[in-house]
Amino acid sequence: MLFWTINIFAQTEKSMGSLTFNVVGFANDEGQILVQLFRKEDKVPTKPFKVVKALIANKKADVVVENLSFGEYAVIIVHDKNSNGIIDHKWGMPNEPLGFTNNWHFSLFSGMPTFDKLKFTFTGSQDKCNIIMRD
Repeated sequence: MLFWTINIFAQTEKSMGSLTFNVVGFANDEGQILVQLFRKEDKVPTKPFKVVKALIANKKADVVVENLSFGEYAVIIVHDKNSNGIIDHKWGMPNEPLGFTNNWHFSLFSGMPTFDKLKFTFTGSQDKCNIIMRD
């Protein structure tokens, strides 16, 4: 008789990793950065499944998201200038600088951000993501 043993921990370990966001282009160091991660089933841009907060230093931030499953994600970065944990709006438009994966940027002609516009694939060989903030 043959018995097969499956190491569940090893499979989990191989299907997860750390993803580093290198964010540049901040006008100043005030407030904090919010890294909002979305999966396909999440509601972009209002309901991220995970938010990671970090401080800004020298007009840049490096944010590490640990224990993230490999797969497709979309990310919106918020320069939360007043550290209230949300994107502030004025006249219905975002009033704080934003950054997006895929160098996408919000404008009157771009429409709202969607998962398909922002999606990227996180794998073990691709563990860094560079994002430029835009006012």
